[in-house]
Amino acid sequence: PTRPLARPGSHRSRTKSDPPRSMERCGRSLARAAAVGLLLGATVADGDSTCEQVNAMVGRLNPGFWAPSYVFRSLDVRPGAIHPPNLTRATRGAELVGACDASRFRADSFAWQKPTSDGGDWIATTTEKPMQISINGVPCPLTGIAVTTLGWPSLRLQFSDCPRKTAVEVPLVNVTTGGLKLVHWMCKVAYDSQLCQEAANKLPKSQASTVWPTQEFLDLSPLIEAASKGAARMQVYDNCYESLDWFVINTPVGIPFEEFQMLLALNTVLAPTVFSQVQLQASLVVETVCFPDCVGRLPDECTKKVSAAAAQSAGASAHEDETWEDFVEKLQDPSVQPWSLAIFGLCFLAGSVGACRVMNCFTDPPKKPERRIKQVAVVYHDVPEVSQSFFSSMGFAR
Repeated sequence: PTRPLARPGSHRSRTKSDPPRSMERCGRSLARAAAVGLLLGATVADGDSTCEQVNAMVGRLNPGFWAPSYVFRSLDVRPGAIHPPNLTRATRGAELVGACDASRFRADSFAWQKPTSDGGDWIATTTEKPMQISINGVPCPLTGIAVTTLGWPSLRLQFSDCPRKTAVEVPLVNVTTGGLKLVHWMCKVAYDSQLCQEAANKLPKSQASTVWPTQEFLDLSPLIEAASKGAARMQVYDNCYESLDWFVINTPVGIPFEEFQMLLALNTVLAPTVFSQVQLQASLVVETVCFPDCVGRLPDECTKKVSAAAAQSAGASAHEDETWEDFVEKLQDPSVQPWSLAIFGLCFLAGSVGACRVMNCFTDPPKKPERRIKQVAVVYHDVPEVSQSFFSSMGFAR
């Protein structure tokens, strides 16, 4: 039988030179993976541009801004990026060493950082190391004292020489009796400027006769008393700036009425006119810690927490050497980030190729098309016939 060639447009079987369907699907998968990679690359590019903007702004900050505070105010933290600490890495102890000795905080050992016309916080720096903050036994000295002027006023202790830039911040409120004597000391530090005179001109006439630069020493014992009742520790991790350690004391510290009015006037004079237009994506590790008061006492709830954390740390330290927080912190290192991105990219490509290989294993091989017979030709061959008489075959002659 013969089979004619198929007509144009009819069904054609797949030949060996045609690519299999599984390879086509694999190619489409790789194309989709490449598209996702481009989207991720665009996201990384956006993050890089944000970091460039932040670094440019930090480089142009005037002396009235502390760079870690500027970055902290620019954070955009989503609820899913807030985590509790690993129990083995919880704060075992935090202490403000030397803060209760007012003689360490002489006004002439601090230098006021005069801001430009852009305004800023009231910041006074020092190199005398009047006090230290100790976190888990690691001390670092005080490098500055600041009063914020953006929003509600707060007092901030700055520690720039810590492994992570560290701050202790407490809100300030108005009280009628007692409180922290602060503003007279601030004016004593800025004695060579017209700052306090300019702010005093904004006060009511009843306070016009007040002499402001009269306080030689700063007593921080009210702040230590508030810190002993608890503070929120926020460990900040972001991709643009170094990690931060930020303590916000839960209990406000009172300021006497007359000083608080002067403090508001100072805020009016120093109010910043430059604001951060960038939002940094960051993650926070948040916990509550307590600082010992001036006689070394801790509240009962803080004592129980510290004891429990120490016991859990001692029991788990033998089983866990490194935690997720340690891993994230190492990824923030600029010298590690290029390698980590390269490794993640190679893993992504290897996973895409492996997925295509797995798809080939679970895909049925292509079926051979059935042979279809379009025509059947019947051929007859002529054979010569031999005629013979019946009787001759029986032996009778005619």
